[in-house]
Amino acid sequence: MRKIKKIVAVVLATLMMMSVAVISASAAPTAPEFKVSLVSENAKTAVIRISLEKGAFNSLNITVYGSSAVSGCTAFVQTEDFKNLALDHIINKGSQLTALTNPDTKKAAVMALLPVEAPISLFDVTLTKKTSAPLKQTDIGLVIDDCSITSDGNTPGNPNIDITDSAKVVVSLKSFSLNETSVDMNYKSSHTIDFSSNYTADELTWTSSNEKVAKVDENGKIYAAGTGDATITVTSADGLVNETCQVKVSYQWWEWIIVIVLFGWIWY
Repeated sequence: MRKIKKIVAVVLATLMMMSVAVISASAAPTAPEFKVSLVSENAKTAVIRISLEKGAFNSLNITVYGSSAVSGCTAFVQTEDFKNLALDHIINKGSQLTALTNPDTKKAAVMALLPVEAPISLFDVTLTKKTSAPLKQTDIGLVIDDCSITSDGNTPGNPNIDITDSAKVVVSLKSFSLNETSVDMNYKSSHTIDFSSNYTADELTWTSSNEKVAKVDENGKIYAAGTGDATITVTSADGLVNETCQVKVSYQWWEWIIVIVLFGWIWY
C-alpha cells in the first residue's frame, strides 16, 4: 500500500512540475524578429523600412549601418502604423510609447510601458547612395541594442528581461506582394496576376498545379486551358517568396451550349 502511495505521489508531483513548465513556457516572451526591407530606390537615394515581424519588446535601440555604397542618412522617421500604435497606447491603454530618432547617427530608441507586438512597421529610413547601382543585401545592416521586455510580457512596472542576444534581424531588400489570392476565369481567357515586386522576371518561378486547367508563364500570366481548379505558385530564387493564387475556370453560358448541344466536348 505504501509503495502505491509513493508511486501516486511521484506521478502527481511530476504532473504538477510539467504543468508549471508548460505555464512558464507559454508565459515566456517571444524573442523579437526585425526585418529590413526596401521601400523605394533611385540613383541617389534609397528608403528602407524597419519592421517587427515576430515577437514583442518594450524597449530597444536601433542603429542602421551601411557599406561603402551608402554615405549618409537624411531621414529616420516613424511609420504611420507606429504613430497610430503610439496614439492607441495613450488613448485606449493609458500607456506611454515614445521614440527618439537621430538621422545624423542613423539611430533610433524606443520605450513603451506596454509591449510593442508584431507584426508592425516601425521606421522608414532614407539613405544617400554613393553609386547609382542598386543596393545589395550586404549594403545595409541593423544593430539591435538594449532590447528588453517585461517579465510577464504585458504588465508595466514588472522587471524587464534583456532579450538583446535573442533578437533576430533579417535583411531582405527584395520585396514581393501578391495582390490577389484568387481568380475566377472563363474558359480560353487569359489573366495576369496582380503583384508588386522588385524581383526580376528570371528571379521568380511561376508554376501551376494543374496545367490542364490553368497554364502560367514567367510573368504570371494565366491561360485558362480547361475548366476546374488550379493553384498557381510563385517562388523566388532566394527562397524568400512562396505565394499562391487559387484559380477557378468555368464555362460561360454560350460555351455550355457549345459543349452540350453542339458536342463541343469532342472538338471545343
